[in-house]
Amino acid sequence: MSAPSTPSRRILHTEWSLGWGGQEIRILREMEAFRTRGWDMRLACRETSTISKRVLEAGFHVSHLPFKSAFHLPTVFELARLIRRDKIDLVHTHSSVDGWVGGMAAKLAGVPMVRSRHLSSPVRPGLNSKIVYDLLPEAVISSGRHIRDHLVHDGGCHPERQYSVPAGADTAVFHPEVPVEGLRASLGFSETDLIIGIVAVLRSWKGHDVLIEAFTELAKEMPRAKLLIVGEGPQRPKLEKLAKEGSLQGKIVLTGHRTDVANLMRIMNVCVLPSLKNEATSQVLPQAMLVGTPVVSSSAGGLTEVVEDGVRGRVVPPGDSIALAHALRAVFAEPEKTQKMALAARKHALIELTFETQVDRTEAVYRKLLS
Repeated sequence: MSAPSTPSRRILHTEWSLGWGGQEIRILREMEAFRTRGWDMRLACRETSTISKRVLEAGFHVSHLPFKSAFHLPTVFELARLIRRDKIDLVHTHSSVDGWVGGMAAKLAGVPMVRSRHLSSPVRPGLNSKIVYDLLPEAVISSGRHIRDHLVHDGGCHPERQYSVPAGADTAVFHPEVPVEGLRASLGFSETDLIIGIVAVLRSWKGHDVLIEAFTELAKEMPRAKLLIVGEGPQRPKLEKLAKEGSLQGKIVLTGHRTDVANLMRIMNVCVLPSLKNEATSQVLPQAMLVGTPVVSSSAGGLTEVVEDGVRGRVVPPGDSIALAHALRAVFAEPEKTQKMALAARKHALIELTFETQVDRTEAVYRKLLS
């Protein structure tokens, strides 16, 4: 762990989003980690956002601003005044609207700005992307090399300002020794059931439909196969309906939001992330890898930075339910190969994909800009 900073180093995160997902969770977890290292972490966001509630509960200072649009000048000036008043040393923005507002406010207040890029969706080349990913920020932290390289090669951004910091998992939480006694039974599974699991917000682009389609075929051959869906989101009614239909009834369990993700991953025979688009390097895959659970992933976005096909897991094309069913079939048909890949994945994650490494790399960017 790096040496603690002086208390005067004050970082202001900004977040326009009202929702709660991997991006917002990453912000809060990093704020907590930096606080233990001596940094003064703060947040500016919309009052009705979930992150406001969670960050306040964690004991941080939160300022509420409207963030009505990317060019809402009253918010720009109010944020600039807040930066000066609270003696903020650096602003760290995360979403489209607050990226513009935070960048302009930081320039007015004369402090450096870091922009995070969490998604792998294409950035359209042009003046807008050039401003928000190159001219406003002094540094851009992308959640993976795939995103970073896209901004450089397709967005025309200066490479020296672009950094890749993949999401990492907490080794104190995600490890092979997490307790699982009675967990299978509590979810209605037997000890001999073959559990195929997914941990993800229930959004359309996470690929739950593709996984259910693949599972439907697999369940015909493997009566002990069960599907465990962990997470909450707008797709829940649709997925619940599918789970109650015909041959799938009693074979799919939806848990909703859970805090015992590591334990649930440990009882899975395989953890799947069949995303269709937008993925960076994922927080879920490193978690499963550290727990020791085999993984199957789509090749969407930067996921292949984490899962090397045939080495650290199995990779399939996004949206291809036939290929996904084939990969899942291989997980159980080739147990020795599956276990070998799981061990290689855990070894890789311990070196490259821990939360400690993620925070170290982010802190190095902060220190470089503040030195």
